[in-house]
Amino acid sequence: MKKILILFSLILTVAISGCSKEEFLDQPLRGRQQLDDFFSSPENAELFVNSVYAKVNGESWFQIEFFRQICEMSTDDNWAGNTEQPRPDISGIAAYNVFAGSFYINAFWENTYIGITRANIALERIPEVEMDETLKSRLLAEARFLRAWYYYDLVRNYGGVPIVTTYTELLEPAINDKVRSSVDEVYDFVESELLLAIKDLPLKSEYATKDLGRITKGAAQTLLAKTYLYREKWSLAQDVAEDVIQLGQYQLEPKFEDIFSVYNHHGVESIFEVDMITNPQFANIGGQISTTAGTRVDQGFGWCMPSSDLENAFLSEGDEIRLRSTIMKHGEPVYGDPQVTSFNAAPDRNKSGRTNRKVYIPLADREDPYVRGQHPLPVIRFRYADLLLVHAEAAYFAGDESAALTSLKKIRDRVELETNMSLTGTNLRDAIWKERRLELALEQQRLFDLRRQKVNGTPRIATILGPNGSFVKYNTEVSTDPFETTNLGEPQDKGALFDPSVHLLWPIPPEEIQLSRGNITQNPGY
Repeated sequence: MKKILILFSLILTVAISGCSKEEFLDQPLRGRQQLDDFFSSPENAELFVNSVYAKVNGESWFQIEFFRQICEMSTDDNWAGNTEQPRPDISGIAAYNVFAGSFYINAFWENTYIGITRANIALERIPEVEMDETLKSRLLAEARFLRAWYYYDLVRNYGGVPIVTTYTELLEPAINDKVRSSVDEVYDFVESELLLAIKDLPLKSEYATKDLGRITKGAAQTLLAKTYLYREKWSLAQDVAEDVIQLGQYQLEPKFEDIFSVYNHHGVESIFEVDMITNPQFANIGGQISTTAGTRVDQGFGWCMPSSDLENAFLSEGDEIRLRSTIMKHGEPVYGDPQVTSFNAAPDRNKSGRTNRKVYIPLADREDPYVRGQHPLPVIRFRYADLLLVHAEAAYFAGDESAALTSLKKIRDRVELETNMSLTGTNLRDAIWKERRLELALEQQRLFDLRRQKVNGTPRIATILGPNGSFVKYNTEVSTDPFETTNLGEPQDKGALFDPSVHLLWPIPPEEIQLSRGNITQNPGY
């Protein structure tokens, strides 16, 4: 995967990076010829698939990954955080004062569709390349998974979106007549892509070390299980999650803190991971989030800072092991970094006086120079604990409480917490949901969990945010947190503007609506 990260920046991707849509449409024959020339060897076919991976995290901090952080800011787990820089295009979204033309919402849409276009080109052109058939099938399966991933990311954020499955569609005037497919149609497409990809993807153990990070059968099955979970296909989600468990390819890291380490690339718990490396010769081949979520006094941007509400959730469970590896707090030692005995979170510039420990790199482990785009900390998109909790939740709703408890217990055993094996009904459901919050905190899961999890048909996010939401009430009526209640650079009632009739989705970029001559419609309320 390290090879992928260096080489994708050198790949000729024709219209994708070389010219605008309008410029390319004026030169369709030239574009086709460039593709004919490029797909002339097996090596180039593999290089092109490598470029499809690039948009999983984006090729710079603002394209993809930062919008995922904004989604985290839009929950009870985080504040926008940075009170030194007035940025309504960031903190406004976190507070649900959403401008439809937000740069970050639009960049995420645009760059995700670039990833889809690259996947479409790969799936159209690689079948024509003379090469080993096993390798060809694997590369096509990788591209198919990635296309499914990109549509999965779009439908969770925007609802139904236009489905484009070929590159040649972009060369025809009718592309401007495309309309949004329904949510079910997009999810149906994701499921069908994954079912096809799974057949030709190898196991993690079947990859050479240099290829770790490429898509595996387990990764595709995990995404399929999560897709079934989103659609409340409980039995199917449970079955597919059990398939991943039965592969025998993954296990929980013995120590929770070892999951997020610059020394643990593609560890035993990692299912789908974006590798990061340091090489000053190439820009943006390393991580970004250690900077964007780092404190202002630690060369960071200061965004997406953990809330006291999240800390309280750990404390209520007696969960010291995960708390110390999830949240760093002003004035306290940093767990795992002996050089920092009193952390400076700059509470006059940071709403919560807290910072994300999962993306923090200890001083002794930092690259030189320590700069954005060069951090060697990997980004784990799927890990085994997430899969086990998918299994637990699906099993519960499928009526198999025994299986749900078994998976829940595995997660809690690692962090030395007892599991009440007599839990049943909604008490078991709530325990599984709380475990997802604690185990996966700050890993860009919370917003989507709160949107999809329902109590009596009402999305949980509508009971947590909004003027009467529990998070808003806590912050405005209960909290005595010394940092959050004194730094009012970010209003204490964050989330009060949440409206469930509007904010279960983000707005469609207005430019896309204009380019489609209104055929693509806006989400309600925007």
